[in-house]
Amino acid sequence: MRCHPTIIVENSFRAIIWITFIILVIGQFEMSITGGLLAASLVAVILFHYRQWKRTTVQFNEMDIVVERTTLFKLKKTLPYSRIASVNVNRGVINRLFGTSKLMININSGHNAMVPEATLTFKEDVADRLRDRISQRLYNHDYFSEEEEVESIVSSSPIDVIIHGLFSVSTYQSIMGCIFLAYSGIEMYISTMAEYEAGGKVLLPLMMFFMVQILPAITHIIRYYGFKVYRKEDTIYLQHGLIRTYRTSFNIHKINAIRVKSTLFARLLNKSYIEAEVVGMVSADGDGGARPVISLLKNDAVTQRILQELVPEFIYERTPNKQPKNARSVLLIRAIIASSILVAAMIYPSILIYNEIATQTWIVGTLRTILQYGLPLLTALAVLAIMYGAHISYTIREFDAGEELFTFVNGILDREIVVMNYDKVQMVWITKGPIARMFDVAKGDVYMLSSLGTTKISSGYFSEKELNKINDVAIGRIASGKYDHRLNLI
Repeated sequence: MRCHPTIIVENSFRAIIWITFIILVIGQFEMSITGGLLAASLVAVILFHYRQWKRTTVQFNEMDIVVERTTLFKLKKTLPYSRIASVNVNRGVINRLFGTSKLMININSGHNAMVPEATLTFKEDVADRLRDRISQRLYNHDYFSEEEEVESIVSSSPIDVIIHGLFSVSTYQSIMGCIFLAYSGIEMYISTMAEYEAGGKVLLPLMMFFMVQILPAITHIIRYYGFKVYRKEDTIYLQHGLIRTYRTSFNIHKINAIRVKSTLFARLLNKSYIEAEVVGMVSADGDGGARPVISLLKNDAVTQRILQELVPEFIYERTPNKQPKNARSVLLIRAIIASSILVAAMIYPSILIYNEIATQTWIVGTLRTILQYGLPLLTALAVLAIMYGAHISYTIREFDAGEELFTFVNGILDREIVVMNYDKVQMVWITKGPIARMFDVAKGDVYMLSSLGTTKISSGYFSEKELNKINDVAIGRIASGKYDHRLNLI
């Protein structure tokens, strides 16, 4: 069978946007020549994608899916059902206009984690039937249909989605956004006092504030609108999206780790959210393999209940270990070195600003003092922040090694608890820098597959013997037969 012809429109639309941008921005042509180039490009792109569509077929066999293209550059992809990690259903604006859906088939592979192995567009009812057939192969039961009334494990109202969008943005992004917003306010005030047009000096930081703070929040709100999550047997289902709707499912055994995350502002509200490390979870064309969120920001007690109901396989009795006292010395020395470099770098610009403000006769009183000594004051605050960050890093970081799972707790401003499965670990690097060697402590970097490719999860400073438990337990599980290779097929 072939994909629906509207795939020609989808693919041509993206190509035409880029070609138009290149011609208008880079090219310097007369209006008639520009119009001719755009028309010729449109025809060429449509003919190219028409030929691609005409010569591409898809076969859904008993054991695999075969995508074959017989153009000049031939292609044949064979996707065994046993290697498929997930089948995602994506419906953008063009799909809604033409009543189609996109099946995005992902294989459990770190190499291709950023893009799906196959993106196939069919009429909505055809896509649903194919999805059900693949789901039966993967999970031994039917996929939930959109019409089927299924109660989500946790309710997510539009207010919950808005709160998640606003407070799940990284604290570091929020701080940068506030700095840009404050800078634009200062420039506007100075321009008013000096009676000159601020122009781009105000507009540029405002644009940066929008890009860094507002746009990510709006994107999250649109992305997770109508969020639903539920579990049937060993399969977890996700549904969300306002403009582009997204439905996916994955087996519980495909989860390599669970992250319970909270930003600084979310913690002030006693809220946290949950992400899963799952290979083969690309959510949209070119989306970069976003890590799936399986619970929006909720009160910490609700988050714990969701963990118990949704992923009980990642719950165990933890006995967390704090960093040893030697780690405090390492963090303190690192903070002192970083503070010294910062102070040295700020001396020269502080002198320049002091002298420049001294020549401005219109700046008087308290404003002159603030502007002249503002940078040294900010530098002093930054030094205090570095030292306080080292203290928080020492008190927060934890490590716990259980029988089947182990946990890292990390984060200064943005906090996360990462629960990992020994059987999913690809590699563990234990490193000691020159300062760490002086105090006989080490850091552990755990590598495992995720929707973002190979993910590195780092620990705090612990004794090398303690971190070696990860390798020892992982190898011991293989030797004792506890490791089940059937649940970890790649």
